Amino acid sequence: MRSLIVYYSMSGNVKKTAERIAAKTGADLLELIPVKAYPDKGAKKFIRGGKSALMGAKPALQPYSFDAARYDTVIFGTPVWASSFTPPLRTFIEDNRAALEGKRLAAFVCYLGGGDQKAFKKLKKFLDIESLAAEMTLTEPNSKPDADSESEIARFCEALGEAHD
Repeated sequence: MRSLIVYYSMSGNVKKTAERIAAKTGADLLELIPVKAYPDKGAKKFIRGGKSALMGAKPALQPYSFDAARYDTVIFGTPVWASSFTPPLRTFIEDNRAALEGKRLAAFVCYLGGGDQKAFKKLKKFLDIESLAAEMTLTEPNSKPDADSESEIARFCEALGEAHD
């Protein structure tokens, strides 16, 4: 079984987590990069990102390659913005909705202030599915690395049945 981790990361938390999961599972990585970058500092970071998430924005993405036939499992990684998943992930899902049909889907989120369960709920609704194969939440893993993060990642990979330590 082959897996792909599709993620958007602004501050590096999601990217680092995606890389750690890939190291444990052998999954491929696909980083989503918006054509127009979101502000990554100050109030604009929260205002523009939060508004985009609340409004269901679908920003244009830099070109990427996704061959759905190569993968049985697609794992989504996203920060939590305004209790939702990020707009770049929304664009990817919308652009590849038919190709994602029948795939085993999982997700992880990184966050600072909460809203993780609402983000999972909104992601499942947007994907039009009842449940994900696995879910994981990490709180700021770059600035607060700890043994709990490693155990959560291990648990997530085990839930997927893909840990290859």
